[in-house]
Amino acid sequence: MKIKLSYILITLISLWLSSCSHKEILCPGTEVRQVNICFDWDRAPDASPEGMTLYFFPTFQGGMIWKFDIAGSQGGPIELPTGTYRMIAYNNDLPGVTVTDTDSYDHMTANARTIAAEKNCTSTGMLYGAVIDRIEVTPCGVSYTTAQGSIKECPRSLIHCAPDSLSTLYTVTITNVNGIERVKSASVLLNGVASSLVFNHSTPLDYPATLQFPLDCKYATSQLRASACAFASPPDSETPYRLTLVVTRTDGKSFSRDFDVSQQVMNSFSPRNVIITIDGIDIPSGDITPPDHDVGGIEVDVDGWNIIEVDIESTV
Repeated sequence: MKIKLSYILITLISLWLSSCSHKEILCPGTEVRQVNICFDWDRAPDASPEGMTLYFFPTFQGGMIWKFDIAGSQGGPIELPTGTYRMIAYNNDLPGVTVTDTDSYDHMTANARTIAAEKNCTSTGMLYGAVIDRIEVTPCGVSYTTAQGSIKECPRSLIHCAPDSLSTLYTVTITNVNGIERVKSASVLLNGVASSLVFNHSTPLDYPATLQFPLDCKYATSQLRASACAFASPPDSETPYRLTLVVTRTDGKSFSRDFDVSQQVMNSFSPRNVIITIDGIDIPSGDITPPDHDVGGIEVDVDGWNIIEVDIESTV
């Protein structure tokens, strides 16, 4: 009799477990489930964000958009009503990024902050993001579609999420700077980047934009160097990448010089880590008599440099 009862019990348990594959019939109702989010950083192994924000967009009528902030980079538990959702996740520790259109899965956008009264943008910092276009939360657990297109089902309600780099790190190094002792400050304006990015399909918007950031003066090695982040323009963009170096001498006079860096950017070994190198420049010395003509307050072409009559250092 004990054997027969055990057989019946095993059969009933098997039938109950198999019923979870028919969620729409045997797991009805709307209730709140705890869902555990786990961030996997295989695509961005150097990432260590201070926190992540998640948006869940319902695909069913009458559903609400849910937002969660999770401290750290590992993940944690959240609570969601049963239903089907689409999810966008990104790191929330970047003061250089604003997020707009948070009421739309298709249009939610990350934007670089712009400099006051200018169209130039500041460094975004490294933005990481992940999208899952189908998550079904039921009383039986969760199922979701991975980035590779496979469907995962987990009765423990565990979702693995793999953020990737969305920003591009641009490192500018200017070597063999002759007369670096005359440099008080230096900055660059990199034109050709994008100032916005749609999360859903990582599509850049608002390009070409100009990324503006200061350079560090390495007097001992005669180098000017710094890094900053922005959103890269799409690969099929025909807009050239141009770099403008702005130098203010110790006597307060400012100069600028333009470089076409398109080949270095487009042929970079890593599309998310672009290194731009300029070798051998001479900082203007002494008093230079500018030409008689000028363009927009900038005197043109003095030994390869433009003399800036209006100091723009304060906007960098």
